[in-house]
Amino acid sequence: MTLTIDDKVRGIPYYPKAAAYGFEDGWLRLSSNENPFPPSQKVLSAVLEALPYMNRYPGGEMELKTAVAASHGLVPEEVLIGNGSNELIEMALRALKTDGRDVVIISEPSFAFYQIAAKVYGYEVRKAPVANMRVDLKALRNNIDDRTRIIFLNNPLNPTGTIFEDNGFEEFITSIPEEILIVADEAYAEFVENERFPRTIRWIRDFPVIVLRTFSKAYGLAGLRVGYGLGEKSLMSFLERTKQPFSINMIALIAARAALLDEAYLQRVLETNRKGKAFFYEAFKSMSLEYVPTEANFLLLKVGEHAEELTKKLFERKIVIRFMGAYSLPDYVRVTIGTMDENRRFIDGLKALL
Repeated sequence: MTLTIDDKVRGIPYYPKAAAYGFEDGWLRLSSNENPFPPSQKVLSAVLEALPYMNRYPGGEMELKTAVAASHGLVPEEVLIGNGSNELIEMALRALKTDGRDVVIISEPSFAFYQIAAKVYGYEVRKAPVANMRVDLKALRNNIDDRTRIIFLNNPLNPTGTIFEDNGFEEFITSIPEEILIVADEAYAEFVENERFPRTIRWIRDFPVIVLRTFSKAYGLAGLRVGYGLGEKSLMSFLERTKQPFSINMIALIAARAALLDEAYLQRVLETNRKGKAFFYEAFKSMSLEYVPTEANFLLLKVGEHAEELTKKLFERKIVIRFMGAYSLPDYVRVTIGTMDENRRFIDGLKALL
């Protein structure tokens, strides 16, 4: 090939995105933190009603913005809808003028897309280590200099499932220079049980902070790719100017609004997650395995130096979990909390191999 590829793209590790498993009979998918249940019946009904209108470009984004705003006590102008949270992350990176401020700060480990997207858009990535498997806000702040433009906060933290708490966030946000954008990614917020989880939304009108949420996890719409951001009106308007026209398809918009309004479905999902979490805790303790208590729908489990081999052997049994070597945690695996039947099957497979 004679094309010249940008060096910043060449430096990004290549991982094929397509999975060669999953929808066939017998596979147990516990690697991607997905909701194990199909979308609610209200979502399916709304989608079916919309199918005859697929010949039209998507409408309905304002309806979804209005519903999201109402659920958080905001106004629609403070809501930005994206094709998953990833598009919102990219909008933030595109919209801000670097002008010498070309550094993005992330925790290590954390959601991999922050680093990938930042490099694509020409930012330098600076990493702050976590402390006791939690985001270390002081370490992030200590990495700030006059080149810093964006800080990504992952809370709950993927892959550990831990959170930083409200008092720590207040101290952090009030000490950050106003030239720096804080992106608080709360993809798993609905699963959090800790009452000290930060109330980040209350800061959006006074500080340069965007709060990200998604319909991919608790609402069961991972395949439709819908996320949203909450922030100050003018900031949201500038980010939206970088967005592709019609980037969220019509079915996704309709499904997300129906999902948001189905509180009963959400509560069933959260209750199943609570029971599954308790089941895993008890099972891991009985096997003398170290794990990280979680506020999300997944657990980080320490299985030792053979973690990668164990992951491969489970795959041979059609049980798919995530080896954490890419997150600099080579002794760990991450497992999604599934249905109770799925959880039992995973534990049975784990016991057989250990």
